[in-house]
Amino acid sequence: MSKKKIAIYTATGCRVCENVILDIHYQVSSLSRLFDIAFWPYVLGSRWNDFEKAPLMDICFYAGAVSTESDREAAIRLREKSQILIAIGACASFGGMPGLVNLRTKATPETSAGEKAELSESPPPLPRVEHLVSALSQVVDVDYDIPGCPPTQNLVWAAIQAFSGWKGSTSNLSYAASRLPEPISQAIVSGVFPPKKSTFAGEKAVCASCSRKKEEKKFSNAKRPYETYESTGRCLLEQGLVCQGIATREGCGGLCTGVGLPCRGCFGKPPAVYDPGAKMVSAISSTFDSEKAGEIKKIVEKFHDLTGTFYRYNLPSQCELLRALRGNL
Repeated sequence: MSKKKIAIYTATGCRVCENVILDIHYQVSSLSRLFDIAFWPYVLGSRWNDFEKAPLMDICFYAGAVSTESDREAAIRLREKSQILIAIGACASFGGMPGLVNLRTKATPETSAGEKAELSESPPPLPRVEHLVSALSQVVDVDYDIPGCPPTQNLVWAAIQAFSGWKGSTSNLSYAASRLPEPISQAIVSGVFPPKKSTFAGEKAVCASCSRKKEEKKFSNAKRPYETYESTGRCLLEQGLVCQGIATREGCGGLCTGVGLPCRGCFGKPPAVYDPGAKMVSAISSTFDSEKAGEIKKIVEKFHDLTGTFYRYNLPSQCELLRALRGNL
């Protein structure tokens, strides 16, 4: 079987998604046997001139949000020269944390002439910033998504298996990867590509795979993540921590909630949720342990930056209000 040519690129992001590809443990040796990595600026120092001369790429992993003109240009060039384009990580899939800049009400004012620093040499020009940060799918057509901040190694390895022509049994897939939708897992073991537009994550909410005990939801006191909480294994939302497991796609295996950290939504919303922020507002407000306006007001005042919390990873693409306004901004 001939090796497939692969390209890996990060736009505006922290590059941890690229490190995850390297951090697939003992399977990394299989990666070199299955793929010929033809373009990877971060690791191989690849240049765009070499990329233009290279043959068509079989697969491209694109990480990072699109926030500059160079990010957009890279997305277009990689799309044109890749048979399969995969958004890897929350930034590429949803806009990620860089997308929170879309909350600004107006563009940053330019520095006046009197405020410009005098330099002995002119610095190289910086890429022009886009008016709005975008997810990759808002710029070009994306074939598949691997969400997460960063994606878990087992889901990345499942995607590599899916596009390598590898065949095997589901027993070779780890716990989190085995929670993939049936069409994806069956495609992996059959050696065929999953259906286009598939997401390498679960179909239900994180709560479905969270190991914590769910009892009666009564939200009476909003706590910050660093504050003391019960060590009883009870649902974090029931303890007053703003856990977004109810509005977040599963696939991680509930890793954060398992150690007492509330879910922050890095896998994006599950298919059944229309808007993750609206879902969270509904879930919390409907469980306030009071019917008195004064007591409810005190609880509400303890919440901080709900927009930045509920849309921490998905503001550009999954906040329906901003999506509707996007064409007018």
